[in-house]
Amino acid sequence: MDIIQLKGLLEHIKTLPISETPETTIFSIGSRGYYENPTSDVLAFFCDSEGDHGLGSLMIEALFDALSTANPDCTILNVDDFSVINPPEREAITKGKKRIDLLLEGNEWVMLIENKIYHHQTNPFDSYIKHVESNNYFKKKQSFYVVLSPDGQSPDDWLGLSYPVLINAIKQKLADTFISQPLNKWMLLLREFILHLEGIMTGSNIEEDTAKYVLGNLSQIKDIQDLKIEVVTAFKDELVEEVQAVFPKDNIDTKIHHWYGFPVLRFTLESWKTESVVVMFLDGRKDKKYCVDLYAYNITTPKEHEIAEAFLKQDDCTKDWLESSGTIKCFRTSYDSFDKDTAHKLLIKKLKLLDEFETKVRSQW
Repeated sequence: MDIIQLKGLLEHIKTLPISETPETTIFSIGSRGYYENPTSDVLAFFCDSEGDHGLGSLMIEALFDALSTANPDCTILNVDDFSVINPPEREAITKGKKRIDLLLEGNEWVMLIENKIYHHQTNPFDSYIKHVESNNYFKKKQSFYVVLSPDGQSPDDWLGLSYPVLINAIKQKLADTFISQPLNKWMLLLREFILHLEGIMTGSNIEEDTAKYVLGNLSQIKDIQDLKIEVVTAFKDELVEEVQAVFPKDNIDTKIHHWYGFPVLRFTLESWKTESVVVMFLDGRKDKKYCVDLYAYNITTPKEHEIAEAFLKQDDCTKDWLESSGTIKCFRTSYDSFDKDTAHKLLIKKLKLLDEFETKVRSQW
């Protein structure tokens, strides 16, 4: 790929729509994806009208409202009492040793809910129905068999309910509760749960035009990625040559890392007795600047901090901070735009400064 093609590809990529990042929730932090069991657990908790959440029958009412919306021809969904008379039962075991996701029981009704997402509906649904019909305690109660899924599809004799319809019903009920009741942690938890489900239901947030263009130009994009690696490596080698010329009697240790997906070039001298390092961060993020950071390790006493601050913090320092429980002093110098000559000079300047600190200043402690 020549430079003209490269520029053309990059310019087109800039015109592609950028997807918004979904709002982070407590359910998505550290999550590795969607799991039916934890979601059923949360549903069961909020379906308990006597539960610690203090929201009463809000979830059950939303559930029946959603079922009525999703199944307008069903004439048996009008119930007078939404309270459950027993705690919701998770993983109810049938005679055939099958497990029902969620069983809810009211004074006049009983409901089985199968939570199906990212799985085919291959459960022994007939066995689940027999579990209710064979229970004498349930015989005088109206039974509801519900499959909760992304698209609301269900087998015969079961009521289908999609997550989007249920989410909308919960949001309507929760909005009324926000007005009528003082805010508490369980209302916030339920809101977080709704946001998490909405994020999952929307699937990929990548725009179709973006996906189509990227998938249609994978070869050229790989060429760009390979070129990036080649250029960064060559740039690092150039820097090593210049550093070696300045420190001819020392060995230079270099590594390439990445922060936020952008190259970080690390430089240390083997003669240093600590892990102190100078890094060049080629920060290509929006509204960020390329920079050279200096990290002085093993700064422990107040006197050492005072000396390091006075010696290493120069006039061009744009930011300073501490790391590793205050034992690493860090100093950053940023520059507005990339220029090889500026980058070379700044790196050499900071390496010389840190070398003098490590070999002369520190040796006096």
